[in-house]
Amino acid sequence: MAKPLFVCNALFVLAAAFFVSCSGPSVLFRRATRATIIHVDESDGEILRIAENARNTLHIFFRYLNMAETGEDNFSVKYAFPVDANAKVSAEQIWIGNITFRNGRYYGTIASTPIYLTSIRRGDSVNFNVDLITDWMFTRNGRIIGGHSIRYLLGQIPEDERSDSQWAMLQMFE
Repeated sequence: MAKPLFVCNALFVLAAAFFVSCSGPSVLFRRATRATIIHVDESDGEILRIAENARNTLHIFFRYLNMAETGEDNFSVKYAFPVDANAKVSAEQIWIGNITFRNGRYYGTIASTPIYLTSIRRGDSVNFNVDLITDWMFTRNGRIIGGHSIRYLLGQIPEDERSDSQWAMLQMFE
């Protein structure tokens, strides 16, 4: 029986660290001091649409990455890493920052702490295939460009349950 679930980690650094991760069959919000855990089924149509759109617009992301102007930084991609056979999910989506291209391959740094992956850690350098990118983002003068999965997942949190940092992040999207 195939594993129908996935987990995705999203990390975006503001003045202080803000962390969003998601896994599970349904949406579930759990409070923590530095983290909000959001469970999402991999068949979520909007998450699938966001991933497809991200891959279809990668040329825009890479154009900005390669010709970044003053005020444009924090270039990151969300990448789907396959997990161990014994894990409760089939893949874990993790943000990768510090993206470079050399010798025909893309490289970056793991930007969040994996939940199900034991082979990589936050801060590790990895190479990746653009076909498994599920979102991308960067900031321009403090405003978030892209990051549609973060915006969507934060939007799933009931307004009266959003933390101040979650409200602040929602206000950063263009």
